[in-house]
Amino acid sequence: MNKGWLADFCTAMNITMGTVSILCTWQHEWTWAAWAILAAAVADGLDGRVARFFGVADEFGKELDSLCDVVSFGVAPGVLLYALEVHTLPYGIGALAAVALAVCGALRLARFNISTDVVHGYFMGMPIPTTGCLAATYVLVGAGRPAWLVALCMFLAAWAMISRVHYPDFKGKSADVMQKKAVAATLVIGAVLVWDTPASWAFVLFFMYFLFGILNTCWNHLAASR
Repeated sequence: MNKGWLADFCTAMNITMGTVSILCTWQHEWTWAAWAILAAAVADGLDGRVARFFGVADEFGKELDSLCDVVSFGVAPGVLLYALEVHTLPYGIGALAAVALAVCGALRLARFNISTDVVHGYFMGMPIPTTGCLAATYVLVGAGRPAWLVALCMFLAAWAMISRVHYPDFKGKSADVMQKKAVAATLVIGAVLVWDTPASWAFVLFFMYFLFGILNTCWNHLAASR
């Protein structure tokens, strides 16, 4: 019996939850919309593992996964943050921020699909599921930040996805040096944020990943230039 359908089912659940998130946003069910994005992240994490476990990983599954990720972690978070907060900004800035998440997420995935044979030990650019989880956990901890700040963070997340910043993939040894200064700075900033708002710990975890990639890449470039 072909077990490939199990992995494809997990992938289908990814886009299902992404679509549910958009529908919940439409109904102003912000919390459910955020939880749906996190559920999509769980499904996204399972599909590859299921495919490798049963030995059914193939190009079809990889392409399907990317298409689903754009919806669940690019479009859905952008729509959620736009409807909840940044739609109040003038000159269509909020809409541009939402579009940036979707477009840059798609570009990030396209680059990932054609570079898997040459990039090993790290992700080039922030993985798009991190963007979705940042948005979802931000909403779940209460949101409420100034709209201009949220939009700025959306643009930063969009940039991080298409940047050449290296992010750990936790799949094995990487050629990148894990800079102690970057680790320390990230831990200190994360601790301060959690101390200030303990309920934000889940958001802070994803934010620390976002921040660490930038700091570690910068310190590695500085070390290489000496």
